[in-house]
Amino acid sequence: MRNLKAVLSLLLGLLALGELGAVALLDRIRSDVSLREVGAGVGIGVFLALVSLSLARRARFDYQRTLGRIGGSGVAVAGRLLGTAALLVSLTAASAFGVYAVLTLVLS
Repeated sequence: MRNLKAVLSLLLGLLALGELGAVALLDRIRSDVSLREVGAGVGIGVFLALVSLSLARRARFDYQRTLGRIGGSGVAVAGRLLGTAALLVSLTAASAFGVYAVLTLVLS
């Protein structure tokens, strides 16, 4: 038996962090990135982080329910840590994005 939820949680946590890094890199490379594109990227990062955290919680529940036979406890913890990191980074990016959007609207 394998704990598929733990593996998916880990992969989605990595994907969320990678997606947020890609948005930051895209903003550095291209000068014509719109606020809509950045907002969509940050929103996807928040969504992936929340799904990662949810899957990690369900994986830990399955691990405890099967008395450890399903395995994946360490992978679930890693998924939870990556999901938490991705959520914190995406919420920080969302607040910075919000401040920038307000300043852009007020000053123009």
